[in-house]
Amino acid sequence: MTRPTSRVSRVLMSGPLAPFAEEYRLELVARGYTVRSAVNELRQVARLSRWLGNCGLGARGLSREQIEEFLAFQRRSGRLRSQSRPGLLCLLGVLQARGVAVEPRAPLPSARELLLSSFERYLLVERGLAAGTVAGYLAHAGRFLAGLPAGGLPEISAAEVSQAVLRVSAA
Repeated sequence: MTRPTSRVSRVLMSGPLAPFAEEYRLELVARGYTVRSAVNELRQVARLSRWLGNCGLGARGLSREQIEEFLAFQRRSGRLRSQSRPGLLCLLGVLQARGVAVEPRAPLPSARELLLSSFERYLLVERGLAAGTVAGYLAHAGRFLAGLPAGGLPEISAAEVSQAVLRVSAA
């Protein structure tokens, strides 16, 4: 004898996320969500899908930032108990695996960040300095780099380095 299906186990979904509902449900089951927990997650995704549709947005390009905006919207709407960031991030993972949502790439470090990182590695590895000493040197180097002319490091002369050291030591 089969168990009767509860009305609670059905979630009507419309909007841009509707085509991914079944795949999302299967992912939740694979992760060990109970039927009731999966239904609650699907209901939240149904609200997210409606919200995306109302904002004129689609599934393509869904990001963590949009998920955070949606959660803030839910909080303002008084839906405090039905929020699940992990469930929405699971959905984002499903969309990313399908190539629908693209994970944003981390911005490339600036020349200044690369130089300071290299300097830090030199101080720690080559010179063997303590972490506190290295932090002090990095702070000085950061202030020095911030005071460079527009051309930056390639355009600086030894005289300008000496002037900067004298300026800091006089203060």
